[in-house]
Amino acid sequence: MTDTELIPRDAELSTLPVGSVRMGTLGMSRIEEHVAWPLMARLAVRLEAGIPLPRFKVRDLLRLEIDQVIESESPDSEDVPLKVGQVQLGWSEFEVVEQQLAVRLTRLA
Repeated sequence: MTDTELIPRDAELSTLPVGSVRMGTLGMSRIEEHVAWPLMARLAVRLEAGIPLPRFKVRDLLRLEIDQVIESESPDSEDVPLKVGQVQLGWSEFEVVEQQLAVRLTRLA
């Protein structure tokens, strides 16, 4: 599926809300109740959840070994920002699930 197929040709984009709106102010408890959800649910976006490693260099990346642990300055008790581009959607935490690294959404922004 291409990016142009994600949005129906007859979609009224002008009816979508602009800016960030808290769900409680729209009289709904879940985003799936929003009138624009069928369109928004089909939009492809790239999520970013990252921990800054200010002194981590490319050479450090190339020297990584299996099971090596890298220490960050971020406290392990602190949630990690979850962003789409420059917009922070919420906070998350990393977790290992069946030998895969996963990101769990802990709260919305």
